[in-house]
Amino acid sequence: KQWYQRRVRGKSRVLFSTYLSILKFCDNKVTISRVPISLSRSTSSVYPQSLDMLSTSHNLLISVVLVLLTVIGCEPTTDADLSNTTISLYSSECAALRDEAREIRREGYLAGDKAELVREEAYKMMEEAYKMKVGVLETRIELETSMVETLALMRGQATATSLYIQEIRSTLGELDVKISQLEDKIDTKITELEDKVDTGSENLTREIAQVRQTASIIKNRQRTWLSEVRLISLYKVTGGINEHSASHYSDLIVDGQFTHDRHTESSMRTYSHTANDARDNKLWIELGGVFKIHKIQILNLRHCCQERLIGAHIYADDRLLGSVVEAKGAYEFFTNEDDPTYASRITLHQPLAKYTHILELQVWGSGPYSTDDMF
Repeated sequence: KQWYQRRVRGKSRVLFSTYLSILKFCDNKVTISRVPISLSRSTSSVYPQSLDMLSTSHNLLISVVLVLLTVIGCEPTTDADLSNTTISLYSSECAALRDEAREIRREGYLAGDKAELVREEAYKMMEEAYKMKVGVLETRIELETSMVETLALMRGQATATSLYIQEIRSTLGELDVKISQLEDKIDTKITELEDKVDTGSENLTREIAQVRQTASIIKNRQRTWLSEVRLISLYKVTGGINEHSASHYSDLIVDGQFTHDRHTESSMRTYSHTANDARDNKLWIELGGVFKIHKIQILNLRHCCQERLIGAHIYADDRLLGSVVEAKGAYEFFTNEDDPTYASRITLHQPLAKYTHILELQVWGSGPYSTDDMF
């Protein structure tokens, strides 16, 4: 609005300056009073009315000036009519100003609408801020209330905890006293037990020494008794493969009957004989336990066919002790004392296709032994 007033006043000044210039041109000294134009500020619709009034006033003023110039005898020097030109000029300027005023008014309306929207948004933001403030206040109140309750609860818990701590300290004090008493009793008992253990250890040491001595004696006696080498095959259980079905069974090799008075068949005592000359003929003796083998003796026939025993093998369980390599009346097979032989069966095996016949099979050894007590 101030800008509008300044512009209108500026146009008024231009008009009066023009009138004064015309008067000076006619060399007539005429004094014209300058009347300021005031605009109403009551409403925004006054601007076009003020422009209309200004245009009418200017037209009237120009007409008066022209009449005065005519009366005093001054004519304009231009060919065009000065009044019509001036009126047209300022009418067009007033119309332009009126259009500008209308545009300003329209922009003012738009600015007012925008201001109204901004104000409504501001009101909404103020309302939201007020609600947030109320929420913050309520939250603060709730927080303060919770803090007060928490502090009260913590104070109560602290009081209860203090009481519990006092009770625990009292109980710990009593336990400390009892533990001290118990430690004293334990020390006393340990001392007594140590004395008893020392006494018992001495007695046990003496008893162990006596037991060891007794065990050594018993072991020496057992070894002495077991070291006795004797005939361990007499009257033991025997067996064979391809035994004779008449009177020459395998039992005859352990009957102890092997003496004779002369080298004739009629003077011979009993002997074992296989039924035929098939391969792998066997005779064996079950000793009835694990014995330490010292010697095995085979008594061959005296009257004939001693060569049939050549090629036979003698076994102590699965251990080969020797083989027959020549024909003769008796064979002896010894074991190695540095590598003792323990067995529960003695086997005579003839792998060749020959008759197998012997007078006696004698096993000399000691025992019996347990499988975990061999020496």
